[in-house]
Amino acid sequence: MIFGAEKNERIESLDSLYDELLDIEPKLVTNSVPEKSSGIQQKSEFLSGTIRNPDHVYDKLNNYDEVLAIERFKQIRSKILNNPGISEKQLPVYEDFIDNYIQKANLLAAERDFKNCEDPNKKAKIAEKYMAINIELYGRPEEFTYRSLLEEKLQALYEKPMVGEALRVRHELFNMTNFCYSKEWSRDRFKPSQETVDWMHDVVLDLYGVMLSHVPDKKTFTVIELKVIFEEIIESEFGEAADGWRVDIENAKAIDVKNSEKRIVIPENRADLSQAEVKRLIVHELGVHLFRSITGEELDLRPLRNGINDYYSSEEGIAKALEQGLMGKYKESGVEHYITAGLSYFDKKDFRDIFETKWRLDALSKVDEMGELSENMVKKAKDKAYSETMRILRGTDELPWFKDLAYYNGAAKIWEYFESIIYDDIKFTFVLMGKADPSNPKHERIMYEAKNKFESAI
Repeated sequence: MIFGAEKNERIESLDSLYDELLDIEPKLVTNSVPEKSSGIQQKSEFLSGTIRNPDHVYDKLNNYDEVLAIERFKQIRSKILNNPGISEKQLPVYEDFIDNYIQKANLLAAERDFKNCEDPNKKAKIAEKYMAINIELYGRPEEFTYRSLLEEKLQALYEKPMVGEALRVRHELFNMTNFCYSKEWSRDRFKPSQETVDWMHDVVLDLYGVMLSHVPDKKTFTVIELKVIFEEIIESEFGEAADGWRVDIENAKAIDVKNSEKRIVIPENRADLSQAEVKRLIVHELGVHLFRSITGEELDLRPLRNGINDYYSSEEGIAKALEQGLMGKYKESGVEHYITAGLSYFDKKDFRDIFETKWRLDALSKVDEMGELSENMVKKAKDKAYSETMRILRGTDELPWFKDLAYYNGAAKIWEYFESIIYDDIKFTFVLMGKADPSNPKHERIMYEAKNKFESAI
């Protein structure tokens, strides 16, 4: 705290006000997870065919109070506006950050209201509100991209030799998607040049070679061994800059770098990982998500630690692009999420129809050279399809949530950016300088103007 010169009132520091915001962040994923017993029961009944679509209980969502949250956001906004420690250039960043939180709070409220509404007319209006906020926050899928991604998968399955059950399932899939094979079919989606991919391969090895040297020469690793490697890299390579960060193994769906909590979470039930997977995770999770948070914290603009407005797609895009740079091979990212969203948004398919399409796509892609489809392959494909469908429809069980489009859009955008700055090492430094989008001119200006906290204090 500091004291006002005239009224002798206490004025909270900019850092403490920002920390207050983080404490009341509208946690979209956390609040959109079904109550555990409900999730288990609905999945079981759905997969057995007892019910057409799941109807989850979202207890955290039902208890979310957006009115109280938004009021607190506005109170903190007022304090920041009147804070003597903020510059005119920084103010819009904080305002955008708070506006983003308000929109996320409204999104959670719309999810809750849609889920609990029984009047069809009111429900339709809530759906419109939800989709408007959803698109404002995350954008919407592009129909050509969706159609071409799906068509490419179907074309590949048509050309694959299949017999028996596989042949029957493929016939069902083609009927569901109105597929018509064409020899002249071609795609026209962005792909970086091999020169750019090779440049990124060299950049990644230069940047992360020392981190990757911490991986022992063995074939497989348990989650406990992965935790030890992560902790060793954080301590040895990040040092004091990573004070307060820790690695936890717990019940989780995927590895998650939680910036506001300074935690890296590893799922306790994750299968053993190959050496290549461990190296990929080091680049993705530590080399991008952790690294950008730590470099952001070194600057005088605190939101660069957690992400300024509209940063998210670039965050995932950079992580995927550098991960692919490590492998020296480009591959479109987030294709499955994009197709799931497209099936819902453009083809108006419900949970059941999306699931039925997706498990067939996945199972048939695993058919071997004999062209046969086993019961085990179908079982695994159905489990995966349920999870992927649930991920896009979570919170409402009906409406697509576009957050995960970032995996496709972000990677494509960042690869295009890398293509435009090839061999420019100075431009590339801004890629890892806090959680911003280096391809966004507005964000680029913000990063150019940001100062080291020590320099700013002098």
